[in-house]
Formats: sequence, C-alpha cells, structure tokens
Amino acid sequence: PTAKISWDVHYASADEDITDAVEMGLYFYPKGQEPKYKQMLVSVGSVGAALDIPPNSIVAHQGFFVLQKAARIESMQPHMHLRGKAQSLEAILPTGQTIMLTHVDRFTFNWHNSYIYADDAAPLLPKGTVLKATSWHDNTAANKSNPDPNTWVGYGDRTVDEMNHIWMGITYMDEADYLAELEARRSRLSQQQ
Repeated sequence: PTAKISWDVHYASADEDITDAVEMGLYFYPKGQEPKYKQMLVSVGSVGAALDIPPNSIVAHQGFFVLQKAARIESMQPHMHLRGKAQSLEAILPTGQTIMLTHVDRFTFNWHNSYIYADDAAPLLPKGTVLKATSWHDNTAANKSNPDPNTWVGYGDRTVDEMNHIWMGITYMDEADYLAELEARRSRLSQQQ
C-alpha cells in the first residue's frame, strides 16, 4: 500500500527570518489488528467566501453539517484567526431537540487547542443529526489581538484574514453498533449513580 501526506501550513510575512519545525506523529496498530471503525478528521461550519467581518464590529456566522451515518464525536478544535472570539458546536437531533456539545467562550489564536471528549462524554449522535457551528469574531479595538479594527476582513489563509471552522474527529458506525454503544453507555452511567 502507498500513502501520501500533504501539509497546508499557512504563514504570513513578519519582515524577519523565522524558523519553524513542523512535526507529525504516526500511531500504528499491532500487526493483524485492525479497528472495526476508523476515525475521520472533518472540517465543520465554514462559510468560506461568505465570511464577512465589517470594521469595528462583532459578528457571528453559522455553518452546518449533516451526519450521514450514526457517529461518535471524538474531539473538536475551534479554528479561527486573530479576530476569533468564541465558537460553539450544537447537535440538532432528528427529533428537533438541540444539545450544546461544546462552547469555547475565550478563543485564543495562539492556542489552537483540541478538546478530546472523555469516553462516556463523547457525543453519540444518530444518523441525520445536524451539527451547527457558530463562530463569533471581534473586529474591534477591544480585541488585543486585532491588528487593525478599521479594516474589513474576509476569508483567507493569512493570519490577518479569517476562517471559521471546527476540526472534528468523528467515528462513523452502523446503526446496530450505535444502538449497542448507546445502551452500554446508559448501563455504565446508571451503575455509577
């Protein structure tokens, strides 16, 4: 088998030479052991070119993603740039019920943290669930990271541009395994009480 790894590391000119070291770790399963389901990294919530942040304003944008199969959400990582203020992830279940999964209310560009859910807290969601990502950007002088609150900002790769997506680790599963995992979790949680 062959594999290809590509990088999309985006920097902006800083008018000085800067050295960076990018590293990647690979974890291999023991020979002969293959997991039943594989985790996927998915970008959720981006509005792309529709990202519009006027000067001296705080704005919110929402993006949506529909689960085509039952899934367990393993992790989430908010991704915005210098004007990022907060980001939330909600699940709208097929029943219409809305559940707040995560709300990061003090996003800091210098720390792109990945939030990894504990085993019994990782959201288990049915097929057809709509994931709703809401991103807030602060393009005012009150934002200490903002290089210029008097400029319009749109989508782009440079640090002075903006983005608004959530990187999510998702494990898709078939319906029978989803229902079995849901029941096993309920059983574990009831035994803890």
